Amino acid sequence: MRKASGALILTLALFLAVLPGCSGKKETPPDIPRLENYSFNAASTLESRVGLVPTSLLKFFSRADGRADYAAYGPSDKEKALVMEYLRLLPPVYEKVFTERCIGIYFVSNFLGNGITSWVIGPGGKVYFYILLNPVSFKATLSETLTARERSCFIPAAGWDVSVDAGKKYKGMLYSLFHEGTHGLDYARGITPYTDDAMPEPYRPRGAVSGNFFLKTWEGYSKPLKAADFPGRDRLIFYGFGGGPKLPIAEAPAVYKGLAGSDFVSLYGARSWAEDIAELATFNYITGRLGQPYVIELSGPPGKHSLRPMQSRAGKRSAEAAGFLEKL
Repeated sequence: MRKASGALILTLALFLAVLPGCSGKKETPPDIPRLENYSFNAASTLESRVGLVPTSLLKFFSRADGRADYAAYGPSDKEKALVMEYLRLLPPVYEKVFTERCIGIYFVSNFLGNGITSWVIGPGGKVYFYILLNPVSFKATLSETLTARERSCFIPAAGWDVSVDAGKKYKGMLYSLFHEGTHGLDYARGITPYTDDAMPEPYRPRGAVSGNFFLKTWEGYSKPLKAADFPGRDRLIFYGFGGGPKLPIAEAPAVYKGLAGSDFVSLYGARSWAEDIAELATFNYITGRLGQPYVIELSGPPGKHSLRPMQSRAGKRSAEAAGFLEKL
């Protein structure tokens, strides 16, 4: 998940508040994204919520990302069926929480990254969410999707490369849906202490089901304990955000050495405890339940090196984190 800043959340709330036809009723302060500003019917089928992104959201994210090429993508019937097929491969709690709290699963062509999950506050302070996904993962394999993400955090150089082998059986949409869906569960039910540090404290779920699990690794939302940190982690930037990659790929051997000795199952998961749970749960299920590989392969002048994060101590932590889903 690429996290929207607090300023962007405020901008979105104000943007939606002035849309024609928006209700004047206020169960929450006017600077909070409110459910009444969205078309949501709790009795509707989950399948019916998979489709075109609302114009208001498309305009907002186009402006926020400075992208004039963002376009609403209407998934085909086959693609909608694939979303539901993949959703039903996940633990049953995903479909249950999606049915209760997911406003919609939308698609935006040329979207930066794989997707984003954002929160919305309903009556009584109940948290809902929507998911925006990049439709390119309908065509790319799981391995291709993860490879593109991994490469995006390094400044390329001749003779160097990094790739991820996660098998060819599934499309990248499986990863996107599982990862973003875990953020949705976290927003709605509270797995980590809180999913987004931009969310006002009164709306954060009380009593994370993980107890102090994440506090054994994280000092704060995006600051790991000193013993859990590793060189280069603070320069991890993906998909060209924040001015593009900051890490020369020649530093990748040291970065992956640090990852191998850490509690994190991926570089992306080392960005915050919200990304940590999404990656831990996703890779535990992809490798365990679905039987797919997860191997990071690095090649360069020093030679070739393979890293299997699920066979490190992060793998054991991943299994424990996946168990929290059963408590939701």
